[in-house]
Amino acid sequence: MGLTRLSLRDFRCFEYAELTLSPGINLIRGANASGKTSVLEAAFLLGRGRSFRSAHLDPISRFNSAGFQVVGQLSTPAPTTIGLARTQGQLQVRLNGRPASGLAELAETFPVQIMDSQTHLLVGGGPRHRRQFLDWGVFHVEPAFFPVWRRYQRALRQRNALLRIGRPEREVHGWDAELILAGEQLDGFRRRYLDRFSETATHWAGQALDGLAIQLDYHPGWAAGQTLAESLSAGHVRDRQQGGTQSGPHRADLHIRVEGRPARERISRGQEKALAGTLLLAQTAIHGELTGRQSLLLLDDLPSELDPAFLARFVAQVQATRAQTILTAIDPGAVLRLTEARVFHVEQGKIAQMI
Repeated sequence: MGLTRLSLRDFRCFEYAELTLSPGINLIRGANASGKTSVLEAAFLLGRGRSFRSAHLDPISRFNSAGFQVVGQLSTPAPTTIGLARTQGQLQVRLNGRPASGLAELAETFPVQIMDSQTHLLVGGGPRHRRQFLDWGVFHVEPAFFPVWRRYQRALRQRNALLRIGRPEREVHGWDAELILAGEQLDGFRRRYLDRFSETATHWAGQALDGLAIQLDYHPGWAAGQTLAESLSAGHVRDRQQGGTQSGPHRADLHIRVEGRPARERISRGQEKALAGTLLLAQTAIHGELTGRQSLLLLDDLPSELDPAFLARFVAQVQATRAQTILTAIDPGAVLRLTEARVFHVEQGKIAQMI
């Protein structure tokens, strides 16, 4: 699913900019604070409806402007135009001129992945980062995942609200059947996806880390040897003490081990970034294999913190994903020595194609 054209208006430092993109690798060069990452942010916004740089959308609008507009044209499987406009504090999202039904439709239409300065948290951060990573993959290969996930979240919110205000056990347990049914379905979706993903992911990650053995262990969010129903029953006192449900898919984790030890104990910060980035690439490749659709890879400041040997392996893996890619670099020489790319230069709010 190639992004053929990206247009920005009143977005960050850009009054207006337009890029015609290659279906392969696109490289954005420029000095620090020139607007390179803003181009990635705009592309990410088209697929997620949110920024990876800011929790709120208001700072994205150019200084003294009333809002911003981002438009993307996709080439396959059918020509599609995605438009997002922020005006009067509201975000409007349109697909081929009609209002999108929600951000889930946006994500399904235009799968986007980002590797930036926070990517290492996939390895070194808390379970939330790994659940989000896992669920991105599941969402795109299991059509039933999102409706079940919404049912589970609704039941969890209701159950937790009752626990917080100290309602009687019969009211709290009134949500258990729905929580268990949806929770076990979510767990099944995740396990099936991991069966498909793990072999490729551990192989690619091992190559990235010079042959170190990588292992992915899934923890469902409740004790081994118990069903979710048994875990909820056994934990009712703890749930009431904590004011929230302590067992379920919302507490799942993907344990990443290197040479049999937790990755955070075995590798450096630079290796964490390398490992996390490679897992991201493996997921992108698996997405293409399972869906037959292309996703967009966004790589911010790729050469930073990566030694030349790893950079060469990483670029080869980027090419192996067959995904359209937009990457940024202050000095693009290291990347251009490894692969062909369409090159754009960003300076003072202007974008020009160089190659």
